[in-house]
Amino acid sequence: MSISISIIQTGKIQCRPSMLQQPADRPVWLRRLRVLSDRSWAEPIPVQAFLISHPEGNILFDTGMSPHTKDSNYFPSWMPTFRLTSRFEITESQGIGVQLQAKGLDPKELKAVIVSHLHYDHSGGLPDLVGAPIFVVEDDYEALKGHVHGAFEGATPEQWPKDFMPTFLKADDVSFGPFEKSYPVTSDGKIVALQTPGHVPGHCSLLVFAEDATYLLTGDATYGLDYLDKELTDGVNDNPMQAVETLRKIKELARQIPLVVLPAHDKDTPKRLLEKTVYKPSIL
Repeated sequence: MSISISIIQTGKIQCRPSMLQQPADRPVWLRRLRVLSDRSWAEPIPVQAFLISHPEGNILFDTGMSPHTKDSNYFPSWMPTFRLTSRFEITESQGIGVQLQAKGLDPKELKAVIVSHLHYDHSGGLPDLVGAPIFVVEDDYEALKGHVHGAFEGATPEQWPKDFMPTFLKADDVSFGPFEKSYPVTSDGKIVALQTPGHVPGHCSLLVFAEDATYLLTGDATYGLDYLDKELTDGVNDNPMQAVETLRKIKELARQIPLVVLPAHDKDTPKRLLEKTVYKPSIL
C-alpha cells in the first residue's frame, strides 16, 4: 500500500488583510491594534485539512473549521473580536465528520489525528472525532487550554469535547535539515511532525515521505508560498521574529530536500498536490 494525501476543505474564512501579514519588526501590541482598526477585507481563503493514507492506517492532519462557527453562541460573547475580524463560509456538509463519513471512515478507526495547533479553524472538528487518538505538541495545549487566554489567542476551548485531553507528541533526536528534533508518527519514519513555532508556541507541521514526492504540510506556519518565499509572517502571532525564523528553516529544509509545500489556507494547495510542484526557495 502506497502513501497518498487528499485534501478535505472545511469552508472558507474571510479576514482582515492585517491578520494575514504585517512587518515582523512591528511591536506586538501595535500589530494587534492594527488588526482591530482594520476595516478592509481580504479575499476568502480555504480552510483545509489533510487525510493521509498510510499502510499503518489513515492519519488526519488538522480537523478544520466547525459549521457551528456561524452559530451566534459559538464564540464567547465577551470576546467579539472573532466576528469583528473574520467572516465564515461553511455548510453542515463541509464539517469534517460528515466528510469522513462520506468516505466511509469511522473516526475511531483513524491511526492518528495530528493537530497543527488548537486555533478554532484547525480544531473545530474535534467534537466530530471523539474516540480518535488526538495528538498535539504539549506547548500548544498548555498555551491555549485556558478559556480566557485561549480565546484571546484565537482558540475556543469551550467547544472542545468534554474532558478533552490530547496525547502529546514525543520528540526524538532525529534531525531533518535545520530541525534538530522531530516527532515520529509512524513506525517506518515516513511521517514525522516538526515543531514550527511562531504562529503559536507549539505549532507543528507534518513531513510526509511518499513514493511520488516528499510533502510538507505547514498548517499556519505560513499562509502561502508567496509569504514563505518573502519571509512574511502573519499579523496575529505574539512572536513574529520566531515565526520568521521558522520560515527560514522551512526554506533551508526545502533546499536540502525537494519538497511539495502545502499550507492549510493557500488556494493553490490542491493544484500543487495534484501536480506535485516542488517549492524552490529564493534567498533573502
